[in-house]
Amino acid sequence: MLGLGAALLVCAVIYDNTVGFGEKSPSAGAVEKRAGSVVQGEGGVSHRGKAASLAGEIAELRYFLAHAPEVRARYQKIAVPYAESVATFATLYPKGEDPVAVAKKYLAGLLVAPIKLGDVLISAAPGGDQGAVMLTANLNFASNDSLAFEKALLTLGDANNGTVWKELTVNSNADQRELKAVGQLTLLMVEQVE
Repeated sequence: MLGLGAALLVCAVIYDNTVGFGEKSPSAGAVEKRAGSVVQGEGGVSHRGKAASLAGEIAELRYFLAHAPEVRARYQKIAVPYAESVATFATLYPKGEDPVAVAKKYLAGLLVAPIKLGDVLISAAPGGDQGAVMLTANLNFASNDSLAFEKALLTLGDANNGTVWKELTVNSNADQRELKAVGQLTLLMVEQVE
């Protein structure tokens, strides 16, 4: 009930400032003084701009409420294609998490036995923009299983996963029957929005 009274008072002040109530009577002056004391904050700073901004936000929320079925239908129309387009993106990271830590976890999860992962050094490019961060990973791995090795190389070099090889050297050791890769991997880390 108190909130409704405050909303009515704010509406009355906005109306008075934009359209006006016409001739002011002595009792209207007293109401204006009271409204002025509510509208004026510390140091006499006016909050009329904030009240107008709040009124605009209320109007916008009412618009969205009135058009909720249309908004929901449009969202459902784009949600599935969006989800399908990012489903293979392995470099998505939850909001608030460190992209470097997520990248290390991704690489450690991908390069498992029979792949032997060596040291991984990850550095972030300066100036991540709006939830997207470009990382560079210097890594090396080896394996005696040529199929697993090939799968790891191709998966890491697949742009659909959000990763591409910047530099790559592949060597084989016939005596140990081992394949070894040393390279620099670029990872596009994208913050999840859904």
